[in-house]
Amino acid sequence: MQEKRFYTFVFAPTASSRFRQINLHYRTIYLILGLAVVGMITVSVGAYQLTRHAILVAKFNLMQMQNRRLRDENHEVKNNLDRIQGRIAVIETTSRKLAEVSGLSRPGDVSSNIGAGGPAGGHPDDLEQATAALERELRQIKDVVDRNQMKLSSTPSGWPVRGYVSDGFGTRSDPFSGGAEVHAGLDIATTFGTAIEATADGIVIFAGSHAGYGNVVVIDHGYGVTTRYGHMSRIDAKVGDRVTRGRQIGAVGSTGRSTGPHCHYEVRIHDRPVNPLNYISIGRS
Repeated sequence: MQEKRFYTFVFAPTASSRFRQINLHYRTIYLILGLAVVGMITVSVGAYQLTRHAILVAKFNLMQMQNRRLRDENHEVKNNLDRIQGRIAVIETTSRKLAEVSGLSRPGDVSSNIGAGGPAGGHPDDLEQATAALERELRQIKDVVDRNQMKLSSTPSGWPVRGYVSDGFGTRSDPFSGGAEVHAGLDIATTFGTAIEATADGIVIFAGSHAGYGNVVVIDHGYGVTTRYGHMSRIDAKVGDRVTRGRQIGAVGSTGRSTGPHCHYEVRIHDRPVNPLNYISIGRS
């Protein structure tokens, strides 16, 4: 029994060295083996904990990346929504202006009528599409209004000069010969030198002396419409001038075939004289 209590280990450090032996009690060997096992278990547990920690760190980093991506996406969505709201504000302003100038009725709050629908509410892409559709619609309406406004501003309206009608449109007695003649416009009598104004927007196509008109200005308003202003004492416009309604183009006189200071005013459609009172009646008096 005493012999089993020890284990002898013989070894030589080098080939020429003397043999050495070590006697170890079996409990010492068991202790060494136990410590080795404990060490292996400790190393395994440490490796597992390190691996688990590395996995957690990787997951944490991934979550941080996802959070940053979500923040960036949220920031982008907010910017898009802000941009869309800005466009909606422009649409609302344009809508109000169109309503004012044309009488068109649009919803009072455009933004309340877009982005609806779907169980989760409006998506920014849906808002973008709705806003773009509204913008296209308003552009079309604005084009129509602009064309109508241009046509309206180019349509003769109101009086070219302040005064009274001394002779009307149509058949009349010739003031020089007493015979019947066709009068192609209105004679508006007033004080010599009174300003004569264009009755619509247009381009001056003639400014000078012409037969019985004396000093005359002819304005082309487009759409086949022209106006003539005769017997001027002074011409304040030249050919090629783009004039607007109310701009002074000359002064009342008695040049040409005239019996006294007045403005001879004509409205022509495709060079056919029409009664100017049909246009004066819709304008100022």
